[in-house]
Amino acid sequence: MAMGFIFIQSPDTCLYAQRSMKSSESKDNINFLPSIRKLAAMENPAITGAQILGRNYVNTRAIRDFLERYDKVENAMWFSTPEGGFETYFVQDGFGERVFYDGKGYWRFSLIMYSEKKLPRNIRASVKSIYYDLDITMAEEVQTTAGVEYVVYMEDELHIVIVKVSKDDEIEVLQNLDK
Repeated sequence: MAMGFIFIQSPDTCLYAQRSMKSSESKDNINFLPSIRKLAAMENPAITGAQILGRNYVNTRAIRDFLERYDKVENAMWFSTPEGGFETYFVQDGFGERVFYDGKGYWRFSLIMYSEKKLPRNIRASVKSIYYDLDITMAEEVQTTAGVEYVVYMEDELHIVIVKVSKDDEIEVLQNLDK
């Protein structure tokens, strides 16, 4: 008579790391965890703990503004923020986009990501004039009431460089890492 064990993996099962590690986490990681859960919910809406809001629970002003800004987006998911505002996440051109609103539905800022091909020519030219040997792997457009800035991610075989390009075309190195 043979005995065996059957292991079944359930997609609703949550696994937790050792709790002793929690005390060594920085406050930034703790604040970042809800965003990870929200982004993961875009790939799998069945994830527990992520509170996806229906449009009936989102401020009408925020919905109208979003539809004016992103009229072709069909996969937007809305979430409430701890401050009482709203965030919407959607996938466009293979990248996750985020738009933030306050509790009254007024737009606060947007984070739009894309490839080098969609980066405005003047921004790409400014960055490439300094970092001509690096490949641009991704760009993030940060839209705020103060204007638009870009965060550009670049790398080669040995380095990863992340720069911010201000609205005045000033370049600031955010990170310069060796692989």
